[in-house]
Amino acid sequence: MEVLITAGVFLGVALGRSFKVSILGPACFIIVVLLLISTGRLDFTFFHLVGKIGLLIISLELGYLAGLISTDLAVARQGFRSLWLRARGMHTPHQAHLR
Repeated sequence: MEVLITAGVFLGVALGRSFKVSILGPACFIIVVLLLISTGRLDFTFFHLVGKIGLLIISLELGYLAGLISTDLAVARQGFRSLWLRARGMHTPHQAHLR
């Protein structure tokens, strides 16, 4: 179960860095279908299956949020760096090594 949750988080991070929020609907649908296909054992109960689906969807969404935050942090870092260079009088990063 831990492997599935970790995979859901990593998939969510990849989706969060690359796609808009509308990708979560199809991704959740695919996860539910794959879980329903993979439950061939007879000892699964309905509540166990619903709990598993819920945990995977939550992990996917938390991973998506982490991917969005990491993308925003990278963009903010670039913006802060260019602001810092302009404040020091260096207009491009290539001029930084000239001084």
